[in-house]
Amino acid sequence: MEFPCTGCGECCRRIQTILEANHEHPVMREIVSRFPYKTHKDGSCEMLMEDGRCSVYDHRPLLCDVKKGGMVLGVEEKTWFRVNAEACNQMIREVGLGEEYLVSLDF
Repeated sequence: MEFPCTGCGECCRRIQTILEANHEHPVMREIVSRFPYKTHKDGSCEMLMEDGRCSVYDHRPLLCDVKKGGMVLGVEEKTWFRVNAEACNQMIREVGLGEEYLVSLDF
């Protein structure tokens, strides 16, 4: 199963906030510390293109790969997907994107 990302790009626009957050899990801190890209002054990832897509999506870092991140952290997939969907939907609502961008889980 793949994470049902809607492609809103908010996580990419807020990557600096994610990088600076206090991550309790030591493996998550390690994943964050290995993020290879710089951020712009607005907090967005340098790999985010103008059209809102990631220029390195097929080779994105572990932090940006929901499925692999959960595997590395040893979190059951459905639980990890729920946690990420909640975070995504919170960001989507905060910026006022339409409901079509909300992540919906079908399990």
